[in-house]
Amino acid sequence: MTLRFIMGAAAAAILFAGCGKTYPIDAVLPTPTPLTPSVTGSYMITTAASQPEGLVSGPDDSIWFAEENGNNIGALDTAAKIIEYPLPNAGSEPYGVTSWPDGNVWFTEYATTANKIGRYNPSTGNFAEFAIPTAAAQATSIVLGSDGALWFTESGTARIGRITLTGTVTDFPVGGTEPLAAAEGADGAIWFTEYGSNQIGRISTTEQVTLYNVPTAASQPYDVVPGSDGALWFTEHATGKLGRITTNSGSFTEVSLTGCATPGPLRQGVDGNFYIFCLGASPSILQYNPTTTKTKSFSLKSGSVPQFAIVGFDNRIYFTDSGLNEIEQFTYQ
Repeated sequence: MTLRFIMGAAAAAILFAGCGKTYPIDAVLPTPTPLTPSVTGSYMITTAASQPEGLVSGPDDSIWFAEENGNNIGALDTAAKIIEYPLPNAGSEPYGVTSWPDGNVWFTEYATTANKIGRYNPSTGNFAEFAIPTAAAQATSIVLGSDGALWFTESGTARIGRITLTGTVTDFPVGGTEPLAAAEGADGAIWFTEYGSNQIGRISTTEQVTLYNVPTAASQPYDVVPGSDGALWFTEHATGKLGRITTNSGSFTEVSLTGCATPGPLRQGVDGNFYIFCLGASPSILQYNPTTTKTKSFSLKSGSVPQFAIVGFDNRIYFTDSGLNEIEQFTYQ
């Protein structure tokens, strides 16, 4: 499965700004002042129709990503070259991906026939896989927790899983339906969206679960990220809103997003603004200033389907684009 069931169709190439030349990914760049964001790059994945999903900035400064349909883990290295590593078993459907301080790349295997957490060691080229205890978990997002373990969402079972550095996997029922995205909050807990039951969830590292009902009904909470203000921010896919929830009281604030009817992936840039990927027939990136509430839109070409987004080691925003079969780059110039 893929987020296509949420996002629908789309995709087309994003050109680099200026003369159309591609920029290689540099070593860490100084942040210019003032920051002026623009879409600057695209990198084609070799495997056709690979359906790129989750991505992470790895310890080697490469951008690592999962190819759900391609059954690969890929890396966009610092020379702007994409390298792909086939998974040991066909049809695993790698989905979410993250890195650990141990230097390994970890990923979820969404397929019910796989139902595992995978690990790839870039130094040795070796894969390892660890079974999820609950069948048909359909694991999606995976993030590093404050306890040094990795936590992941199980969209098929309404559970949250945990895997240790040594590969011990446990999972816990959390209620609600369809946990999708996850992030570590400023309080050290794991926060997650429940797309099906219209809730934001919290699970502590001691496995205490709290669910908060989103004020707007049937909003389909989608992505969630920690903000620099200590709160969690999330997109409401069905209502065209940006939501905010505090970690201390679970209080909500919602903002209607003009020109962004179906918000999807979300990230806060190094300039403090939030960048919201607006899906549909006219895909775009909406810049939202949480201080002034002002917005600015950056168009993507018709057909673009952003899936996941991160802030890379160079402060640029990178995102997977399943419609273009590319890794895209959004730069401050």
